[in-house]
Amino acid sequence: MSVLIIVTSTPDVARVVRIMSDRRDPIRVLLVEDSPSQLTLLRSYIEATPDLIVAGTAMNGHEAVQSTIRLRPNVVAMDIHLPVFDGYEATRQIMQQRPTPIVLFSASAGNAEQRAMAALAAGALAVVRKPIASTDPTSATDREHFIRTLRLMSGVKVVTRHPPRSTPVAIKREPGSHYQLLAIAASTGGPAALQSVLTDLGASVPAPIVIAQHVASGFVPAMAGWLGSVIPQPVHVINRETALQTGHVYLPADGLHLVITQRGSAGVLPAGEADRYCPSADHLFESVARHYGASAIGVILTGMGEDGAHGLAALAAAGSPTFGQDEASCVVYGMPKAAKALGAVRHELPLERLGLSIAALLGSPR
Repeated sequence: MSVLIIVTSTPDVARVVRIMSDRRDPIRVLLVEDSPSQLTLLRSYIEATPDLIVAGTAMNGHEAVQSTIRLRPNVVAMDIHLPVFDGYEATRQIMQQRPTPIVLFSASAGNAEQRAMAALAAGALAVVRKPIASTDPTSATDREHFIRTLRLMSGVKVVTRHPPRSTPVAIKREPGSHYQLLAIAASTGGPAALQSVLTDLGASVPAPIVIAQHVASGFVPAMAGWLGSVIPQPVHVINRETALQTGHVYLPADGLHLVITQRGSAGVLPAGEADRYCPSADHLFESVARHYGASAIGVILTGMGEDGAHGLAALAAAGSPTFGQDEASCVVYGMPKAAKALGAVRHELPLERLGLSIAALLGSPR
């Protein structure tokens, strides 16, 4: 699945789809693109969809902010590359002045995509590849994904939060327990949640950290680059068998699943046609349960759908302490909710207490 990401408490994808199908009014889209030809093309894609209309257009970041305030669209579709100020700054101002679902798009990779990751942390809901005019099958997939993401994200109720600094929750350690791995899964809203948790863990985490974060195709390097610039731990993207280092963070390369192959080592698996999510949180958690059992910690953060629920249940069954982000602090309470329904979440905490509580359980020096 190539969707990356979100900003408030909403249900899982099935409920969002049901809400979208029940609403009678069309979804009003503010389209922000500085190229006249691309603006015309993207507008044609949106207006060819019966339940979407273009409520207005803007050609730079300043216009995007002003048009959002004036037009009050259901969702903003915005290029990350914009004059005056870019999609990151426009996102930051929109979320401060009139919180609105924002879907960013980009046609290229590079430094701008790191700004896209920062925009996700600032409140944007998703980043997708910009659909282009082409007969290539990939272009058709990008168009479908663009439209589908606008539909889904328009149903999310976004807010701007300023959570208070919190204190850890005391989690009872089992006698003789020694946790040797931390596994985290996230999807929609994940970048901001990961930044919070990993920052609160501190620089000297006494275990490797492996992460399954649903990321749009082509954005893994940008995700890793941005994350590495805002957290205290080193970040690695792996595409082969790799020895895990204490206090380091590991993500899989684009189009690969991250799995534990043996204690102290992680590897990757290619995504299969039947895989709904890549990287798969279930694949990661199940491999962690198999090789680490009760000596690992599992964490499931904000995200749409139910990926990770069964894998976290396997970890809980193996005796691992398992954590889930609570509904109030989730952008989308889908993945944690599904895991909780299976009895897989032993400790449900607000985001501002998760990292601190896990650090205390690990014995991380702060």
